[in-house]
Amino acid sequence: MIDLYAWKSANGRRPIIILEETNTPYNLISIDPHSGKNKEPEYLKLSPGGKVPCIVDPNGPDGAPIHLMESAAILEYIAGKTGQFLGTNTQNKWEVKQWLFYLATNVSVSFSNLNHAPNLEKQCRFLLEAINSHLSTNEYFAGEYSIADMMAIGRFGAFGFDFINLNEYPDLVRWIDVMMTKPAVKKSIELPIT
Repeated sequence: MIDLYAWKSANGRRPIIILEETNTPYNLISIDPHSGKNKEPEYLKLSPGGKVPCIVDPNGPDGAPIHLMESAAILEYIAGKTGQFLGTNTQNKWEVKQWLFYLATNVSVSFSNLNHAPNLEKQCRFLLEAINSHLSTNEYFAGEYSIADMMAIGRFGAFGFDFINLNEYPDLVRWIDVMMTKPAVKKSIELPIT
């Protein structure tokens, strides 16, 4: 069974989606990054950067235990371990990776700070326009439901933004609505983590 150390944030909810979608047994352990517990020596052994979420898989590659931090890495690891949500052919697999990394390094970072930094509004609107345009001709980020979508819904699923109304981006809203019908996504957002 995988131990998932997570908090009620977009980052913490992403691994829940992939674990639920793949029916991977997991034990959810709450760790509030604002409490300082993520900086304690025992946790830093698991997550060297003190990042939340983090997983510990006692049955990692070649049967050896592994611990991983960063939600994008966790999504990719669980998808690889189970052979699901990584794309169905070589080209699609690269599209999944492209969008996973784009969403992790651009969208996740910019939007996690938006409510505290209004100067990011222009950058966030640019990202939303690019995403909305892409989703106007694609049901999912990489053509089919994948870890790229799991990466993004963690940010857009249940989080409001002070400076931006997502309804200005109808194709993004359509995608959010589709994603919110998925039981694993719904559970990840509604699951109380305290």
